[in-house]
Amino acid sequence: MKVLAVGKSHVGLKRKINEDKYLLAPELGLFVVADGMGGHKAGEVASRMVVETMADYFQKLSQGNPPAFIQAANKGISEGANHLVNAIALSNMVIHEAQKKPQYRRMGSTIAALLAEEDCLWSANVGDSSVYLFERGRLLQISEEHSIEAEQRSLGMTNADGSTNPLMRNVLTRVLGLSEKVNVYINPIRPDAGDQILVCSDGLVDYVPHQSIKTLLDDFSMSAERKVDVLIEEANRGGGGDNITVILLEVMKEGKWHKLKRRMAAKR
Repeated sequence: MKVLAVGKSHVGLKRKINEDKYLLAPELGLFVVADGMGGHKAGEVASRMVVETMADYFQKLSQGNPPAFIQAANKGISEGANHLVNAIALSNMVIHEAQKKPQYRRMGSTIAALLAEEDCLWSANVGDSSVYLFERGRLLQISEEHSIEAEQRSLGMTNADGSTNPLMRNVLTRVLGLSEKVNVYINPIRPDAGDQILVCSDGLVDYVPHQSIKTLLDDFSMSAERKVDVLIEEANRGGGGDNITVILLEVMKEGKWHKLKRRMAAKR
């Protein structure tokens, strides 16, 4: 699968430190957004641990020396997807172990990651960083939000106007580093040429309405880089109360020769 990927991050208007980190590694087929938390710069440390662990894992995998699996493989997903889950589980262990140092106690991070395979993108996440597929004018959430607010919505525990308890907003039920093991949500995406995939921290979706995101992504006169810039600008215009990180992938059309070469390489 051939994709064009652009990623950028901004501290926002209210925070002094950017605790978001992101990774663009098209040569590995890997794209990651991590949103750290913990205070005293510990959130920044946690998110950096995530992107560094993920990059190191898939670099070793590309060299034929993958780290050992720390949990049983899932037979319902591909080998690459199992490595994606394993890399996230390893990131969780790295953060959890680092918490033994007093300055890192209770730090953690969310993660939203994409892994590109031949005809599929695997989306995996923990926490409230998000993955969306934009296809034919529709913005579809692929990731699963792990927060009390999301659980309230799923159980129908909403007010008359459809809102939830504002005190529960952004209270996460699942995060990297919280415990020795983590449950990773993973889902396949099989996009067509022209589709776009958005990976972002909650600093975007908390301050930019979905309709505004759809309108922007639907403007095919605008480059992917410009779309990322405008999304960040809109989040700041909406309040900029959090760090803002955006990765945008555009699925490119491949010629027959490129498809044939890719299939031949996959059989080796």
